[in-house]
Amino acid sequence: MGGFVAAAFRAGTAHRVDPLLILAVVAVESRFNPVAESSLGARGLMQVLPRFHQDKLAEHGGDAALLDPVLNIDIGTRILREYLRRTGATESGLQMYGGAFDEPSAQYAGKVLSERARLEQLLARVRRSDA
Repeated sequence: MGGFVAAAFRAGTAHRVDPLLILAVVAVESRFNPVAESSLGARGLMQVLPRFHQDKLAEHGGDAALLDPVLNIDIGTRILREYLRRTGATESGLQMYGGAFDEPSAQYAGKVLSERARLEQLLARVRRSDA
């Protein structure tokens, strides 16, 4: 698990995306299962759909890259950053990432943001106990 957290912080720094938001997406999408695969073919920690992101996968040798946790987090973060920039808002960007852009209640974004808040509280407790 520590490797996933480190990978999320590296990807967050590299792509200017909140690492806790990345980890929240991982939690919602795959429950931190690096070999998760959906019925639609989404793969890995961030449940990237290969058919929509061949350009990003080609740089890493193709679809198999999605089963490498570090690459999956990096590729997923690039996609998330693209959607956040395209929509101009965290909630809308998350909805687009979750394939639910037109869903009016924004349930996907709500789940991710709730998980992010939970992770933030956990991180604060860890930091207090380390002090």
